Amino acid sequence: MTIAPAILEHYPDLNEAQREVVGHVGGPLLAVAGPGSGKTYSIVLRTLNLLLLGRATAKEMVLCTFTEKAAFEMRDRLSAAAQKVGYRGDLSELRVSTIHGLCNQLLTRHRHRTDLGNSYETLDDLTQLLFIFEHFDEIIGPEVNDLYLGKWRTRWTAIEGARGYFDKITEELVDPSRLSASPDIFTQNLARAYRAYESTLFANNRIDFAHLQNIVHNLLLHPEHSAAIAREIRYVMVDEYQDTNYVQEQLLLKLTEPTGNLCVVGDEDQSLYRFRGATVRNILEFPSRFPKCPVVRLTTNYRSHRAIVQRYDRWMASADWSNPGGVPFRFAKTIEADPNGGHPDYPAVISIWGRDPRDEAERFAELVEFLKRSAVIEDYSQVALLLHSVREDHSGSYLAALAARGIPTFCPRSRAFFENEEIRLLVACYAIILGWHGDGRGPVAGAVAELAIYVDEGIVELAKAYIAPHPLAHSLQNWVGGIAALGEGESLDFRPADYFYRLLALAPFAKEVKNENAARNLAHFSQLLNVFQSYYHYTVVTHQNREFLRFHFFNSFLRLLHDGGINEYEDPDRPFPKGHVQVMTIHQAKGLEFPVVVVGSLSAQISSQKQIDRDLGPYYHRPRFEPENRITLFDRMRLHYVAFSRPQKVLVLTAHAPPKSHFAPIWQGLPQWPYVEKEILAAQRFALRERMPVKKSYSFTGDLKIYETCPRQYQFFREYDFTPSRSAVIFFGLLVHQTIEEIHRISLDGKLETLDESRIRELFDRTFRFLCMSDVRPIGDAARVSALRQVMNYFRQNREEMRRVIQTEVAVSLEKDGYILSGKVDLLLGGDGRLELLDFKTSPRPTDSPALLEAYERQLCTYAHILERRYNKRVDRLLLYWTAEEQKAQALMAFPYRPERIDEAGRYFDQVVARIQAEEFRVTQPPEAAICKECDLRGLCRSDGIITMKD
Repeated sequence: MTIAPAILEHYPDLNEAQREVVGHVGGPLLAVAGPGSGKTYSIVLRTLNLLLLGRATAKEMVLCTFTEKAAFEMRDRLSAAAQKVGYRGDLSELRVSTIHGLCNQLLTRHRHRTDLGNSYETLDDLTQLLFIFEHFDEIIGPEVNDLYLGKWRTRWTAIEGARGYFDKITEELVDPSRLSASPDIFTQNLARAYRAYESTLFANNRIDFAHLQNIVHNLLLHPEHSAAIAREIRYVMVDEYQDTNYVQEQLLLKLTEPTGNLCVVGDEDQSLYRFRGATVRNILEFPSRFPKCPVVRLTTNYRSHRAIVQRYDRWMASADWSNPGGVPFRFAKTIEADPNGGHPDYPAVISIWGRDPRDEAERFAELVEFLKRSAVIEDYSQVALLLHSVREDHSGSYLAALAARGIPTFCPRSRAFFENEEIRLLVACYAIILGWHGDGRGPVAGAVAELAIYVDEGIVELAKAYIAPHPLAHSLQNWVGGIAALGEGESLDFRPADYFYRLLALAPFAKEVKNENAARNLAHFSQLLNVFQSYYHYTVVTHQNREFLRFHFFNSFLRLLHDGGINEYEDPDRPFPKGHVQVMTIHQAKGLEFPVVVVGSLSAQISSQKQIDRDLGPYYHRPRFEPENRITLFDRMRLHYVAFSRPQKVLVLTAHAPPKSHFAPIWQGLPQWPYVEKEILAAQRFALRERMPVKKSYSFTGDLKIYETCPRQYQFFREYDFTPSRSAVIFFGLLVHQTIEEIHRISLDGKLETLDESRIRELFDRTFRFLCMSDVRPIGDAARVSALRQVMNYFRQNREEMRRVIQTEVAVSLEKDGYILSGKVDLLLGGDGRLELLDFKTSPRPTDSPALLEAYERQLCTYAHILERRYNKRVDRLLLYWTAEEQKAQALMAFPYRPERIDEAGRYFDQVVARIQAEEFRVTQPPEAAICKECDLRGLCRSDGIITMKD
């Protein structure tokens, strides 16, 4: 065990177990970390210790967490700790991300070693379902004896059911040929469908999250590719290892095979994600994979009152975790409260019992009111209610009881998106525009009938408030007439999302969009419209597609969303708004802490999904781990263990029906509200602790340039995340840029000699084909010829220069006091002791644009400063390459690197970011007319008097 003196000096309070983690400098390590035991603290200091001792550079280290938010928080904590101990090295290349994020980084860098094209798309939960729907005939196939794949009766149950099997096959690295050889008809059908799904994914340049990991795992199985990836990585640390799946385990083992430096941290008692493919066996079996691996137990809880810790620890130990003849299903450990913490004697663990749901909720609301009135808590946000589900039928009684007492709540995951007024009216407008009302619906039943009731309520509201001559009624009438008047072969230059942006310029939406919460809901609707346009292929409204458009949008797309529900917006910078009681799922509360936590769902029938494992288990690489008849109890115990370990000061268990029997050891004997020692409780004071927001990252092109062009565009498309109706990305520039990037990556692999003009043409055509699969508007033949000429000219005139390429698509970032500035350098060149950076521009060299060139120089100067710190070498030249120029002498533009300009550039960027962070989005000077003409917001800006131009 070796710990750098600077860490010992500045962190003298590390306990012995934490010191073991921090001081472990070589080989595998397992840290079993109980709740509130300082595991993130230990991971951060271990990372810093390895850097201080010179065991690795920042770029050789990988830290994986379970969520992006946790990754950002870990990054900020590492930066603060580095500053505290005086570490001055460059941390910008240290990789802190989720495992999915790590895979995405590796795949982006090594994609040219796979069959994927540039601009590949990773499907999320919704788009994965829509992709299967889009290719239903190829993947699922026709009904046979009224069943799809021999199992499901309807198309959507087949889509949703098959998706679960597809993910599991990929995550467990199941060989489809073994499924095909099964005597079971369903398993044979599943094998065929999976093969079709996989081939269709790749043919369309798309992957899902499971395949993202699978592809990286396959790269690591290839000796040449594995060596190229692993040589850059010396240490890997993984948090929340109890929630990893099989392919993630195999990927991490392979990634660290050359060094053996894999440190995993987690708590098997908090394994929650079996339903997403995770398995607790990865952490429980880790010591047997590395027989000499140290196992450190972090068991001191620095979060909770002693009474809370004792209660939940004894409760967890009350279950039978034994596994005769095998690895126990729980590590032996006892969690203890901080011996040096103050643990006043007050009722820290209590219960609520109600005669019925309403009575229980009333007692809960009374407790919250008492805590605030007695000044025990300073703010309602110090109280969290944790439930298995927060949908209305589970959380409604609690929300109503709090509302009756004037206590605000925050419950964004109740899937109540469609209940917002602005969304209900917006959906009603689309129903009128597309004719989905009355006989225009055709026969409806089930979920579609529920959607029809919802839509009709919105139409009635519109009819009452916005009848003619209101501008909204007038516009709706015009749009309906325009679609109805389409003749054979005719089309409108309108996409479904174009109507959305026209509606934003009209009341009530023009007013609603000025309310931030409503604006963010409307932004989410714009994202959904973009998904619809992409997956249902509605580029414009035509005479031929107008009927299909109506039924696809409502009977298929909105039916799916309305039936499943959508969560409302959650601000990542303010996840727990002040003045509101937090109502969330137990899964959502993972990793969080609150002074007062109330836990419900004690009598809920919580089951564990087992059927997929029953069907596919025989084809896994490992035999069954936990006995099926014990899984449900294990999962219930782990779920509520997470809930019970969230509070700092008070834990409340609430129920109106007898809790499940396994809760008896913690439920029985608890003092019951309101029959507790109120005076003692009222005397406590739980201070409100400010939660530090993570530092936001701002990019040169994705943030600063957009804001400088138009603050309102930034507000809508970056701050609120509206999705434009049409992609603003220029196909031509991407085609040239991505083809040149392919050339550079082949050169970096030492295979420059394999490139000739025939091969360049192949790379160009392949890039073109993959770009056509994206949402970017394609170019014509003449532009395509011009793009190829630019690529060929560059290759012919710079072939020898390519031997000087050090790196392509170099990510750079600079940490400032209140934000992180990020960007990407297209090309880094070296040789003869020189260091040069180059950015490509696919337009002609400007002849009279001093402001534009000054902005480029400012950007390149900052990049150079970052790279100078990273490589400890002065940058010689800053280069722009204008690929539209025929001759290299004209294409290449050089700026001298002047370090004295760094402070000037830094002050300029600080000023721009300060205006963004101050939410200065008012447009004082409209941008050029050409920019407004192409902007979706022009109608809204016209109605607000910002511009006067007409369409």
